[in-house]
Amino acid sequence: MESEQSQNFNERLSQWVANQGFWFQIRYSMVGSGAKGTAMFHILRLGARVLVFLLILAVFAGYYLLKRTEMKGFNDAFRSSLKTGLSASEIEIRGLARVQGELGINGLACKGDKGAFFNTMDARNIHCNMGFLDGLAGQWKPGTISIARLDMELRAGADDAEAARMLGDSLFQKFDKVELKTFEIADATVRWGYSRTVAPVTNAAALNPDASQGYEFDHTRGSISNSFLRIQRTDDELRLSFKGGRFTQNWLEKLDIVDLEIVCTRDGMVFQKAEFRLAQGTVSFSGLKVAGGARPLINGTVKLRGMALSGIVPPPVRSFVEGSLSGEFHVSGSTNSSEGIVFDGGITLDSPDVISLRERLHLLKALSVVDYSRNYHRIDFREGSLHLKTSGGGLELTDVNLKSDDLTTLVGKMSVKLPSVEEITSGKGTNTSAGGAPLFHGDDDDVDLSDNKDEDLTLRGAGEATNRDKKPGQPEAKNTLFDRLELDLQKRRIDQLSSDRLSRTLRYDGLFRITLPSDVFERAPKLIAQFPVDPASGRVPLMVPIEGGLYEITLKQAEEIYTQGRR
Repeated sequence: MESEQSQNFNERLSQWVANQGFWFQIRYSMVGSGAKGTAMFHILRLGARVLVFLLILAVFAGYYLLKRTEMKGFNDAFRSSLKTGLSASEIEIRGLARVQGELGINGLACKGDKGAFFNTMDARNIHCNMGFLDGLAGQWKPGTISIARLDMELRAGADDAEAARMLGDSLFQKFDKVELKTFEIADATVRWGYSRTVAPVTNAAALNPDASQGYEFDHTRGSISNSFLRIQRTDDELRLSFKGGRFTQNWLEKLDIVDLEIVCTRDGMVFQKAEFRLAQGTVSFSGLKVAGGARPLINGTVKLRGMALSGIVPPPVRSFVEGSLSGEFHVSGSTNSSEGIVFDGGITLDSPDVISLRERLHLLKALSVVDYSRNYHRIDFREGSLHLKTSGGGLELTDVNLKSDDLTTLVGKMSVKLPSVEEITSGKGTNTSAGGAPLFHGDDDDVDLSDNKDEDLTLRGAGEATNRDKKPGQPEAKNTLFDRLELDLQKRRIDQLSSDRLSRTLRYDGLFRITLPSDVFERAPKLIAQFPVDPASGRVPLMVPIEGGLYEITLKQAEEIYTQGRR
């Protein structure tokens, strides 16, 4: 009976203990072990509390690591580190976040200080790897840093040797906490160049409402636009590889990039591969070098093969001359000098190259009127040579010796330059009329840029657009760095249009000797007397002075020939 009662008691006790808490059961099980069991119980309970604390701490640490990129402190520290690393005087970041092990930045705008290798930079949609502890412990290895779009204006040079050294330090500095090896930019636009201001011309407000002090003429300007760029970085060099997009430098306009690879070191740059195309023509300057320093010095050779003149001459000239040419040019000068980048070399015409003069030249139109046997609507020069040099925004043609079958020969020289301040002030540099005398207007179906009023409207509209936030009575827009860079971009577009318009005011000076068939003036006795046949060559020589603006070239002589050639 007692055994049965004892068994029932133990069962009821076990059920009661089982209904108690975890810690009571542990303590009850150790009661039989005396003091040792009690100590073990306390140690176990303390360990459990520590474990719970660590679990709570881990939860908070995990939450911090997940959300730290959204915290103001992290953003401020990240911005400060970038500002220092890029040698920027101003920096603005938009949309900084970490998602699934990847850091993303919607926008990064920077303005370089004196020691930076760039003036301005605008990068969009930046992505790279970022672990939980990256930026906190050890070295951050972001892998390939991808950028959807980059717009950067490089510094053309430096003010002195110390500034040049600082520029090199900013480009090749080492970072202990982050490993930067590879960048990939899907759409990269990089610009460089030196500008100088020239005096304002007539109708300046139509070109740029803010151009009260004149225009900036970018005679060393250059750019690579909308190209895929891959940058590989080591401790002592940068390797830049461009694919696609367009390249512009001075008078070489909008060349399609085939392959462009550049190696940059502290000593300068080497163009290991530089292959471009324009229509059927090609341009190469592989091996060209740019020495580093306050005034980067350029040395190399540019090779043209079947290069279309439309990609070389200013827009207004394209309706006067066309064709293609080949040659080699020595390249020198600097992007940080008033002389600019100098191209100097010879051109020899060889099939299929040709230089064609069109009837837009007044003299050719007059010859078509007085010569009843031939027309001069288009003269194709397929034989001969000339020497070309460009510097300081000007061009020199020397040793010109061209032949167009039996129709005509052309020998002489000519220079092209911006009008001087005195010429502009006197009005000589502002003549953009399309044809001069009424005689030379009628039968020309080409659209002349000087008569393109739509361009004036575009320029004026663009200028008004840049100032649309400055109208009286309207609140000022937020002046962020992104906003200012966008306005700078619009201003550059306006300046480019202004520069194209300014090319119409270029001054042409020179002297050519042309020869024509002996019977060119057979029905114009006065012209026969004035321009007799040369006994040695059996041809009629004419001395043709070149003076004035594009639309004035040969105008006086053409009017004289037309007047004397009347029956």
